[in-house]
Amino acid sequence: MAYETIRFERRDDGIAILTLNRPQRLNAINRIVLTEIDAALDEIERDDAIRVFLITGAPRADGRPCFSAGFDLKSVSEGILPEKGLGQRVTDRLDDLLKPSIAVVDGVCSTGGGELAMAADLRVVGAKLELSDWHLQNLGTGLGEWGAATRWARLAGAQKAKEVMLTGRVLGAAEAVSCGWAVAQHPSERLLDAALEMARAIAGMNPKGVRMTLLHLDRTEDMTREQSLRWSLELPKIVGVKTAIEEKADAVLGRIKER
Repeated sequence: MAYETIRFERRDDGIAILTLNRPQRLNAINRIVLTEIDAALDEIERDDAIRVFLITGAPRADGRPCFSAGFDLKSVSEGILPEKGLGQRVTDRLDDLLKPSIAVVDGVCSTGGGELAMAADLRVVGAKLELSDWHLQNLGTGLGEWGAATRWARLAGAQKAKEVMLTGRVLGAAEAVSCGWAVAQHPSERLLDAALEMARAIAGMNPKGVRMTLLHLDRTEDMTREQSLRWSLELPKIVGVKTAIEEKADAVLGRIKER
């Protein structure tokens, strides 16, 4: 499929890269961007060769890094009207997708851009990160329609979410990592290479095991300990993965039958 507002690259190492590609608008997100992200997720979900994917943003025209400034309010005046519920559906779909995603975030990442990044499984950030949430400051509402308040609180804790959303303060890379929003920071010039190194490690894992792990970790927060433990015992049957002990037992039984 030909894309207008994103770039989608399939690599030969099990990794795909989805790049927001509107540098003239700081990669701001409108209805077309969301529709194309949704289509790219279709491709990722269908293609068994894709084991993991990155989400990033094209740099500005002057070379400075940029993830996304959020929803493109100018697009509304240009007649590109938002579709009710589309942003929430796409971010929830990204969150629920059982192929690992890594948001590679540097430069400006605000409001809707943060909502998109937080829907990924992992986030790595560059040294030039400018992370903020201006839903309350710019729109008069603090929750965000694509999951901002919920995901901020889950990733960084309710107190940090309150600070970020109530004050509009901009966070740098070190603070994004220390509060739990991201897992690692890297120099901006090395960020993509570091993200690809992480992605290659994930791509080398058993894909069924990866799927099972995501199924468990994505849901365990909402369960009691007892429910989570029972869920972990049921998952191998649901996904069709044999545990290491089961595989060894099958191998031993196979040798016995051959005698």
